[in-house]
Amino acid sequence: MKYSLLLGALVLTASASLAQNMLGVSTSRYGGTNRLYINPAFAASSPQDVYLNGFMGNAHVNNNYVRYQAPFSLLRLISGSVQDRFKRPDGTIAFDASYTKEMLDGKPKNGTLWGEVRGPSMLIRTSPRSALAVTTRFRAVGQVIGASESVLSAVRSGLGEGAPLGIPSVDNQLSANTSTYAELGLTYAGTLLEGDGRKLMMGATAKVLLGYNAQHLINRGLDYRIITDPTNPNSAILEVTRLNADLGYTTFLQNRAISLRTLVSPSSPGRGVGLDLGFSYVSKYDSESPALQLGLALTDLGGLTYRGEQYAYSDIGETPVQFTSQDFNNLGGSVDIARLIQNKLTTGRRPDRNSFRSGLPTSLNLTVDYELPDGFGLNVTYLQDVRSVEATAIHQPTLLAVTPRYETRWVSMAVPLAYLNRGVTAGLSVRVGPAWIGSDNVLGLLGNSTNGIRPRGLDVYGGVAFGIGRSQADNE
Repeated sequence: MKYSLLLGALVLTASASLAQNMLGVSTSRYGGTNRLYINPAFAASSPQDVYLNGFMGNAHVNNNYVRYQAPFSLLRLISGSVQDRFKRPDGTIAFDASYTKEMLDGKPKNGTLWGEVRGPSMLIRTSPRSALAVTTRFRAVGQVIGASESVLSAVRSGLGEGAPLGIPSVDNQLSANTSTYAELGLTYAGTLLEGDGRKLMMGATAKVLLGYNAQHLINRGLDYRIITDPTNPNSAILEVTRLNADLGYTTFLQNRAISLRTLVSPSSPGRGVGLDLGFSYVSKYDSESPALQLGLALTDLGGLTYRGEQYAYSDIGETPVQFTSQDFNNLGGSVDIARLIQNKLTTGRRPDRNSFRSGLPTSLNLTVDYELPDGFGLNVTYLQDVRSVEATAIHQPTLLAVTPRYETRWVSMAVPLAYLNRGVTAGLSVRVGPAWIGSDNVLGLLGNSTNGIRPRGLDVYGGVAFGIGRSQADNE
């Protein structure tokens, strides 16, 4: 139960993580359509006449609240290969709260689970000065932003023995958002100015969005205390005495698996549009000269409007609302958690609204890329979240990454180093022909209590994507 509560506190979702940025691919000169998610203007400097993305998938988890220190690695956990001695008789994993260690520094906490699939996509150089691309993508995200340490600590400890009894906690905050949606994007990039080995390019991507699942709890102020359960001295009760929050959720994916039929269903509850805008400057005098590329972009403008229930809470009355440990047993996912909260606070109440808006993870992206003629290069990427903490929206976690690389037309290797969520991650990406595999957080996959590596997340990606021909604009 404690493990379920911890996951619920971090993301209010059972979705797989998150993607994130696939730095080994998106910073590569041969990244093709995968570069456009950082800056659509990069399409105009593609070194291939045609680029095809067959499939690219990514799973990402990161937080700054707990470190993982179980006796088995996260790689074993997600692959289902945990040793039998750590399992219960029924085969389930006996995951204890002691397998995570809190990082308490008095600062608000963030957690992100982000899963992404980039489907069939194509980029075509329409002329030496321009390019056109069509992209498809599916994203499933669960996220907590700006959460108070006291709330997460109370949830992590659970409502059993060892719960922090009797100490009131006031003015706690937490913004939790989930969103699962697909997008179809159309990108055009062209050269604005050109001369003496220098180019200034601009690109834009227009997106049509189809949403399947969304929940949010935007909590601006929560007062609570934990007391002993009078019916069970080994259990506790969470009493909520004040809450200033908005709660909304959809139910379309409840008891429904993600499938092609689901993805194209006309009854999906979310619709929306999005936009990416970017500029790129390239300086490369000839094929024997180093190449410098600068990028500036604003991505994921827009959002989705979902059909779903939304409630606003400002006064819960004089009687505290109580949550027991039994309330959280057998919850099946984010919809069950949202409904539990709603039923406890307002049983029988009609929703304040029957629709709500969920924003995209809007970010400001700055890039600097320097490449030598022999294939060695260095990329610096800075992604800045521009959404407010209380926004009903997914957030692009702010990060700064430095990615050294070596690449040729058929082989490449990159080592992304990133500062994310007040921590440093190290990754590795390899491409052989059309096959990519990598991680932006290799140590996160391998860490456990035995080897002393205490990761705060994991990241893994791979797929098949390749270019055909060489652009006339390429100076190689």
